[in-house]
Amino acid sequence: MPSLKTLLRAPMVWRARALDRAVAARDVPTLAVVAIFREEAPFLDEWLRFHEGVGVGHFYLYNNFSTDDFREVLEPWIARGLVTLTDWPVEVGQLPAYRHCIRQHRLDAKWMAFIDIDEYLFSPAADNVTDMLGRFDGVPAIGVFSPYFGSAGVEERPPVPIARAFTRRSKLSKISAKTIANPRWVYAIRNVHLYKYWRGETVDTTGRPFQGDRPVLDLLRLNHYWSRSLSDLQTKIQRGDASTPVPRDSDRHFAAEREMNAEEDTSILPVLDRVFGTTECAKAG
Repeated sequence: MPSLKTLLRAPMVWRARALDRAVAARDVPTLAVVAIFREEAPFLDEWLRFHEGVGVGHFYLYNNFSTDDFREVLEPWIARGLVTLTDWPVEVGQLPAYRHCIRQHRLDAKWMAFIDIDEYLFSPAADNVTDMLGRFDGVPAIGVFSPYFGSAGVEERPPVPIARAFTRRSKLSKISAKTIANPRWVYAIRNVHLYKYWRGETVDTTGRPFQGDRPVLDLLRLNHYWSRSLSDLQTKIQRGDASTPVPRDSDRHFAAEREMNAEEDTSILPVLDRVFGTTECAKAG
């Protein structure tokens, strides 16, 4: 006999299925990315180019108190119809931005990846991330494991793509995760990593229920360039965090960063070379 919770949720399950049918009949991107940013102008164009190159069809970007030249950087992308920019002057605005995007755009993409500007989503097994998503029809979300990459002691960021410049990461015993969700099925966002759904649960890329202590990096992964250079890390500390009102602690951040350089990891480089070309990826000075 169905549980009371199942019975109470049944109308929302029917509604989500109906919305899925409506989306399937529309010409919408397979994958959109949702991100909030603050003072990220130097990184936006590279990040957008990379993700367009791996199959992302649209970007919903939320500006959270930026004062740099982000509008100039984003203008060509907005003109192409690939970026929807929303000014979002909301303190601790990350989760409210995600909820807003789901309310406003849940019919505008089959899947939404909720990631940050210092995170690079790719597939080690295919040219495009979207090539993998067809395997997960019928589930509400995929949890994508996210290794932390450090500075390797580099003081100033070199003039090459971020993923080329920084190839040392923490051990996989220290790992995070983010979500690629079917937005029609999301009913609650309680933290930036994993959400709740009207039916079903987040799975990993093997199709098993997601467990954060069992990293799987075979089909999808999300490299998190947590510090970039040491000077970039200092800037990150000073600008604060869109997910919490707690100021960043410099000593704690630099101590954490030292553990993010334990192992070499170049798995993203073939994808990077395909997207940007080997010449751009190798240039210096």
